[in-house]
Amino acid sequence: MVGVLAIGFLFAPLGLGGGILYVPLFHYVGGWEIDQKLIIVSLLLSAITSYGSGLEHRKKSFIDDELTGIALWGAIPGAMIGVFFVMVTGTEFKSIFKILSVVVVGFVIYKMVGKMNNTASDVAEIRDVQIGKMTSLSAFGGFLSSVMAIGAGMIYVPAMKFFGNLETRKSIGSSLNIMMVVVPFAIVAHFMLLNDYQISQLLDEAILLIILIVANFSGSKMGAILGFKLFDEHVLMKVFIAVLSITWVNYVIDLII
Repeated sequence: MVGVLAIGFLFAPLGLGGGILYVPLFHYVGGWEIDQKLIIVSLLLSAITSYGSGLEHRKKSFIDDELTGIALWGAIPGAMIGVFFVMVTGTEFKSIFKILSVVVVGFVIYKMVGKMNNTASDVAEIRDVQIGKMTSLSAFGGFLSSVMAIGAGMIYVPAMKFFGNLETRKSIGSSLNIMMVVVPFAIVAHFMLLNDYQISQLLDEAILLIILIVANFSGSKMGAILGFKLFDEHVLMKVFIAVLSITWVNYVIDLII
């Protein structure tokens, strides 16, 4: 519960759903197997995070509805392809998941460290909006959302910022609002592929899931409201990088062993 609340609180100001940490939290701390049941729970919590923070960003007009709508034309089909990929890989999915996680999480750490060291102004340059590249990158984000059980904000934020030419806060708000639509699509598609035993397991954990949803929504809402006011972005980034690094090491050790 503490982990879910903290992830929601810390990830909300960054435009991320938190799935990149929900999966290792449930796998390494909760002892859950990496399967479609865990994917659904991680996606569910990522959706709650995106709603808790995304609605606050919308209230403050930190969103571009037009570009968000265009990005969804790539993100939703990408998510559906990701669900199909999980289905066809079957028993090999767990190993593929961890290999993909090592690559993607390592890349995110690298980019975040680069961002921390970048002292350039956050003023958006005057350049044309690149619809094709933005939509294609959003499609990749949708794919990763279904395969890695994440909100994919780490893909949507740079897509909106660099190819949509939005300033950082609008990129974050737009990313969250993309997740608010795409993640429910992925959840429904994955749920349709569950067997009776997995559905029974989810129902047995219903009370726990409700408690975690409340904790998650509370954390993400507080993070969105207080994060920008009370916490320096560099501090949040350092915490984010530190936790991601621990997660990355865990995945690497699993692959080696």
